[in-house]
Amino acid sequence: MGGHGPQREYRPRWGCIKMAVLNYRSLLGRIKAAQKTQQITKTMQMVSASRLKKSHERLSHAKPYFEGIKTVLSHLQNTGTDLSHPFFEAKAEKAIAVVVVTSDRGLCGAYNTNIISFAERLLEKQVDGKAELILIGKKGDDYFKKREWPVFLRHLDLAGKTDFLRISQITNELTQAYLSGRFDAVHIIYTAYKSAMSLKPTASRLLPLEHIGAGPRVGPQAVKTYLEPSGGAILDRLLPMFIASKIYVSLMEAFTAENSARMIAMKNATDNAKEMIRNLTLLRNKARQAAITKELLEIVTAGEALKG
Repeated sequence: MGGHGPQREYRPRWGCIKMAVLNYRSLLGRIKAAQKTQQITKTMQMVSASRLKKSHERLSHAKPYFEGIKTVLSHLQNTGTDLSHPFFEAKAEKAIAVVVVTSDRGLCGAYNTNIISFAERLLEKQVDGKAELILIGKKGDDYFKKREWPVFLRHLDLAGKTDFLRISQITNELTQAYLSGRFDAVHIIYTAYKSAMSLKPTASRLLPLEHIGAGPRVGPQAVKTYLEPSGGAILDRLLPMFIASKIYVSLMEAFTAENSARMIAMKNATDNAKEMIRNLTLLRNKARQAAITKELLEIVTAGEALKG
């Protein structure tokens, strides 16, 4: 009437507003989930840092003992006395034992993947011979039990804690198998700890031992050394202690490297969660702004329609 056409019925676009609200709520849920994850990874990072400090202290205390035994053996070998022992007899490595040290728990980045890949490369070189595994750590056991390599021993409950009695037990099992002729050589593969940012898979031969003498043999004019009760008896007692201490130091390095790798992995996860929260917050703000803009447009449109 009055020159105006029929008024159009205004129907607000509630669907658009509803979708915006749902998107906003979804982003809120994702932000809360990321915040919870960040709290967990931050806590694990702090726990790993504390364990790293303790394991590094134990490693620092263990090395002087190992170096002390090594010095004594070096002195014995440099006395000019003919010291022979089965642990020094080199053999053709037709049958070997490989000690693989992995972790019992995950969430430590590429720590286990690197050491397992390193071990597989060493085992592949043993094509014509025989190799058996001594697995320390559940992650290595989970991997190799699905492979063709036979397992001689498993020790899956150390959980990053080194007990010298347990280490002595492992040493006895290895040395007895070596002396019985089952193995021609025993190697250990572990992650060497140089610093928190320098973790490197390393292989070391435990048996047979290399001659440790660091200096030239003593000449005939030097003071003669008498060994009591005998050189062989001393080596029988000292060499197992040397091997046990070498395994102990290797395990301490591996556990220290594990704590370092887990601390770094959790720090990276915390940083990633922080970045995700920042990005989701931006999206949430944009979604809220879009919802408000749409609502204002609906109100303005409604007002214009009523005027018409």
